[in-house]
Amino acid sequence: MVRGVPSGADRELIGRLAALGVVVSGAQLERWRAAELLPGHARRWLGRGRGSVSVLAEERVAVAAALGRHALPGRDLRWTVIAWYAEAGLPAAPGELAVPEPPWPAVREALVWAMGRSHAQRLVVQARTAGGGGEEAQDDFYAEAGRVVGRGPAGLPHPEEVRRVIEDPGAELGRGPERERRRAAVHLAAAAGMGAGEVGGEVLVEALAALMPGVDWAPVAESARQAEGDGTLDSWVRAGALVDPLARLQAASEEEMAAARGVARILTTIGFLYVMHGLLMPDSPFLARLRARVDESGFALVVSQLVPQMVNPSGVPHALTMCLSPEMAAVADWLEAPLAEQAGTGQGLLSLPGAEEGGAEAFMQTWIDRLHELRDRDPDGVGEGGDPGSVATAVPES
Repeated sequence: MVRGVPSGADRELIGRLAALGVVVSGAQLERWRAAELLPGHARRWLGRGRGSVSVLAEERVAVAAALGRHALPGRDLRWTVIAWYAEAGLPAAPGELAVPEPPWPAVREALVWAMGRSHAQRLVVQARTAGGGGEEAQDDFYAEAGRVVGRGPAGLPHPEEVRRVIEDPGAELGRGPERERRRAAVHLAAAAGMGAGEVGGEVLVEALAALMPGVDWAPVAESARQAEGDGTLDSWVRAGALVDPLARLQAASEEEMAAARGVARILTTIGFLYVMHGLLMPDSPFLARLRARVDESGFALVVSQLVPQMVNPSGVPHALTMCLSPEMAAVADWLEAPLAEQAGTGQGLLSLPGAEEGGAEAFMQTWIDRLHELRDRDPDGVGEGGDPGSVATAVPES
């Protein structure tokens, strides 16, 4: 076969993918095989000296479809692998192929590569360097950390706050909590690289409280003060375990990462239902109970942030690393209980109170109608004296 000319099995594969709305080329198939992401075709011997032909196996179609959906022009294949891994094993929609698991060595390489080049990891490395470099190096770290954290996301506003701004475009989001969370991120990075003693027990606990509001941190603060007085603060808390994502990824096994992905999926589902309340999603007693439970957990900010992270390949490694911790698995188990209870009622997660027909379709139509009503009331997206950017600011970025 002349190099570059697709085989009969490849031509069949390209046609099958096109029928699924996935457009790929023969060159792409070759690159995926060279990267050991797409297995080669089996051969069938024709006999009597007539040679052999390649044969398309059904499982190859599912693999190529997953790769084709996520392979963008100019995108590094490792991002494609991460996006594939994020959706592997999910239930397939009617008429769609189930997404198989990508090869674990490729997944691990991609996750470690992505985390190693992330801003978060660079800050940890810089903090470690600054720890032994004197005051000037430490000042440089804090200045750079402030710039990096200032450019990144600071967490989504509370859904009630977002809803308030959308319904009243003249209102503005408060920036106080956002500033506190940015300072907290800098302090945790400093603790990871230079030790908890550099930051101080009180500041470290305040940073954790800013990122996980709702948790009772008083006992932890008392313990930190005691450890600081005894000179044992650095051994009291392993801050590096909190914010050194690369080390955690490198130590995780295939089974541990799969479990973390399961935790992330549960929390992302809950986070979606929590965040969408702010975007005027219809309410129900079930959804209200779920939001109250999320707020009560103290992990509302973490759960809501998983929503944009899990739909963006650059955010997936951070989401999975966070969900490696036993604490996040415990939170997922506790928050999942209302989902199981609601499923047991047979009403589904999205249903209107008192509605016996329509189910999720009626729910979604009510939501769409509410958004249209808001648009028709204020076609320019602002009220009198409102800020045109206020609604856009409230909408979470993907």
